[in-house]
Amino acid sequence: MATTLSEQEFQDYVRVLQGMEVSLAWKGYGSAIFLELGRLSPPRQPRGQHEQGEACLCVEWDWRVENASAILFGSSDTRPEIADGIRGLQGSRLDDIVAVGAVPEIVASFSNEQRLRSMALTVGDPQWAIRLPSGSWLSAKKGALWLDAKSEGSPDEYAKEIKMAEDAHERWGVPTAEPVKGNCNACDWFRPLDGDFALLEYGICIAEKSPFDGHVVARFSGCPVFRAPDEA
Repeated sequence: MATTLSEQEFQDYVRVLQGMEVSLAWKGYGSAIFLELGRLSPPRQPRGQHEQGEACLCVEWDWRVENASAILFGSSDTRPEIADGIRGLQGSRLDDIVAVGAVPEIVASFSNEQRLRSMALTVGDPQWAIRLPSGSWLSAKKGALWLDAKSEGSPDEYAKEIKMAEDAHERWGVPTAEPVKGNCNACDWFRPLDGDFALLEYGICIAEKSPFDGHVVARFSGCPVFRAPDEA
């Protein structure tokens, strides 16, 4: 049963998360991110794509990661940039997490001196949630902090998008043309695809003389027209 919490009660619940390692950081649909904390175990949902931690911090949209003097990346960046950015949180430990504001948003501080701030910019409620080791959820609804106001299946609600991306990955494979002089992800002609899940592995080739010009290639594809950025 969902119940409202005071700020002190919220802090009492999240205290157990302090010191937990970000064991896995993964990007969901759109700009949603998930930080799995503590020991990892197999997915709990039938189509779960990722291992799950003892606890989880998720923000579905509108957020940023900053250090002491700059914004490092955020939800308005491209999907590949988001995926690369959150990998930098992996391996760090959660130092602290607090709820701030009359409409509660969260600020999570990590041992690598980075901070994650949620900041919903659409009509409705903040779009963050915390799964505790007990399996209960913390979230913000109607200007208050809540316990168990979010369903357990939330992190795996993107099954359709995951399946579509996986099917595309199976069809597209990793196209190459010999002799391969370098991988596409290191090529000046490669432009990442702004997609989700398995589509993060793909991009478009814009090399006029490449056999893949105008076609989808994988990050580890390659062809004879490879050009490193410093050769441009």
